[in-house]
Amino acid sequence: MKGKLAYLFPAFPVFHQTFVLWEVLGMKRNGVHPLIFSLRRGTAQQQEEAKAILDEVVYLPGPLSGVVLRTNLRALFAAPLRYVRLYIDVARAWRTGADVVREQEGWESRPVQLRDRLRGWYNRQPFLYLLKSWLLVPQAVDLGTRLQRAGVTHLHVHWATYPATVAFVIQRATGIPFSISAHAYDIYMVSRMLPAKVAAARYVFTCAQTNAKHLRGLAAPEHADKVIVSYHGVDVERFAPAAARAAHQRLRIVSCGQLERYKGMHLLVEACAMLHREGIPVECWIVGEGPYRQHLEAQIAGFGMEEFVHLTGAQPHAEVARLLAEADVFALASELGGKSGRRDVIANVIVEAMAAGLPAIASRIPGAEELVEDGVNGFLVRPNRAEDVAVALRRLAADPAERARIGTAARAKVLRDFDNRKNVCEMAEILAAAAGLELPDARAVAARTVSAQGEREA
Repeated sequence: MKGKLAYLFPAFPVFHQTFVLWEVLGMKRNGVHPLIFSLRRGTAQQQEEAKAILDEVVYLPGPLSGVVLRTNLRALFAAPLRYVRLYIDVARAWRTGADVVREQEGWESRPVQLRDRLRGWYNRQPFLYLLKSWLLVPQAVDLGTRLQRAGVTHLHVHWATYPATVAFVIQRATGIPFSISAHAYDIYMVSRMLPAKVAAARYVFTCAQTNAKHLRGLAAPEHADKVIVSYHGVDVERFAPAAARAAHQRLRIVSCGQLERYKGMHLLVEACAMLHREGIPVECWIVGEGPYRQHLEAQIAGFGMEEFVHLTGAQPHAEVARLLAEADVFALASELGGKSGRRDVIANVIVEAMAAGLPAIASRIPGAEELVEDGVNGFLVRPNRAEDVAVALRRLAADPAERARIGTAARAKVLRDFDNRKNVCEMAEILAAAAGLELPDARAVAARTVSAQGEREA
C-alpha cells in the first residue's frame, strides 16, 4: 500500500510563522504532498505564498461539534474500555515531566508585566493543562478516523504542546505513528507530558542544539536518538545582499518580531536613544505587531525619537526582505524572562538578516550561539541590557568596513548551515521514509541547487 503523510498544526497558516509555511512548500518541491489539518484557522492576514495552499487546509471541527460527538459515540459503543483508556493514557502521560526545572540555564530574573505573569501562570497550571488535554481527546478520535479513511501512514505535528497531544491520542487509538517539530516555548513553558511524547514519537525534530539537549534530557536514554536537529533555514535567494548597499546619512537599523516584551524591542529603542544623545545619527525600523506596541509608542515619544524610530506593523515577507536589503545593521535584543515562559532560541529573523549580508546583534541566549559567532559574523550581547546593544551599534556605526566584513561572514554561515532548500530536503527524506513514500533522489536535487547557488556567489 502506498503511504501518505499528514501534517497537523494548532493554526495554519499564521502570518508571522513563515518558517512553517516554507517547510510545507519545500516538502511539495521535494515531491512530498502532505494532507494538511489545523485545529484552528490561521490569521486573517496572510503571506502571498500561502494563497497557493489555503484550499488544501482542512480545519477540524470543535470538540463539541455534532460530527465529532457522533464519531466519539461510535468509538465508545464499539469499544468502551479502549475508548476510556485514551483518557487514562493522557493522564499517565501528564504525570511525566512534572519535576522538570522550569528555569533554564542562562535565565535571570527581571520585572515581568502582569499580562506575561498571568499568561505564564495560566499555562503552567497542572490540572488545567490536564483538563485541556482531555478536551482534545474527542478531536483526536475524530481526526484519527479521518486519517484512517484517507490511508495516512504517518502524522507529523508542529509544536510539542496540544498538537502533539492529539497525535499521541491518535497513535493510541489507531496505531498511526507520529513525529513532532518542537520549537521554543512549547518545550520550555510546560514540560508536562513531554517525556511521554518523546517516548511515543517516531522522531522529534527541533530547531536548535540547545533544544535537542533539553529534550534528550527529558527522555529515557533509549529514546535520545529520536531527537533530530533540523534548522528552519531561510530562502537564501529572497534574502540576499543588495548588489550595492546604499550609503545612508544615518545608521539604518532593522529589527523584526512580534511586539512582545521578551523580544526586547524596548531595549533597542533605548539603545537608539543613547546613540542619538551622543550625536550618532541612527534610524531604526521595527517590523511587527503585538500587545507591546502601545508601550513602545510611549517609550519612543518619551525619548523624543519619533523621527528616528518607526513601528511599521506586520509586513509581508517580501517587504521584510526589501527592508533588510536597504539596512546597515540588524538587531534583536531578546530578553530572558523565566516567569512568562516565552523565549527565543534561534529567531528566524536573525537568520534572514544574516542571509541578507547584515551584521546581526543578538542576545547571548541559549541557541543564539549556534548561529552568531561574536565578532566574526555578528555580535552577542548580554540579555536585558540596552547599554550593551548601544556598544555594538556604536562600533558598527563607526566602521563601514567592519560592517561589510561581518556581513559577508554572516551570509557564508547561513549558506553553510541554514539554507532551507537543503534542510527541508533532508527532513522530507526522513518523513517520506516514515510514511512509506517513494521519492526521487531529493538529496541529489537539493545538492545540485545548493551547488549552483554557491557557484553564483563565488
